[in-house]
Amino acid sequence: MQDCFHDGAVSRFGGNDGRRRLGLSSTRKAGVVLATVSGEIDLATARAFAQHLESTLAGPPNAVITDLEEVAFLSSSGLAALQIFAHAANSAGVAFCLVSAQRTVLRHLQLTGLDRDLTIKHTVADARTWLCGKPTPDR
Repeated sequence: MQDCFHDGAVSRFGGNDGRRRLGLSSTRKAGVVLATVSGEIDLATARAFAQHLESTLAGPPNAVITDLEEVAFLSSSGLAALQIFAHAANSAGVAFCLVSAQRTVLRHLQLTGLDRDLTIKHTVADARTWLCGKPTPDR
C-alpha cells in the first residue's frame, strides 16, 4: 500500500471555557490534513469547530480527513458546520473524508441525509486508504 503521509506540522486547540468541552488538533502530512476532534460539538462549541475546519484549507491541502471518533455529541450546529465545510472543500478541489464509527454521530448524519453527501469511513486507516486511491489534483 502506498504511504501518503510523511512528517508535518501539528497544531492543537483546547476549549475556551476551561472545561475542555471541545478538543481540536490538526496534523499536515504530505498535503493531507488530519483534523482530530474530541468532546462535544454543540451550539457553544460549533463556531470553534467550524473555524478549525476552515483553517485546514489553508495552503490548500490535497485532502482533509476529519476524525470524529472521540466526539460524544454532534448538534445541528455541528452538522451545519460539516456541510458548509464540505462545500468549501469541494469548491477548492480538496478531497474530504469524515471518520466516525460512533453510533450517535452516524445517526445524526443519517437523519439529516449528510451521510449521502459525505465520504464517511470508520477508521483513519480506511480514510487514508481511500485517499491514496484518489488522483492528486494539480496545484
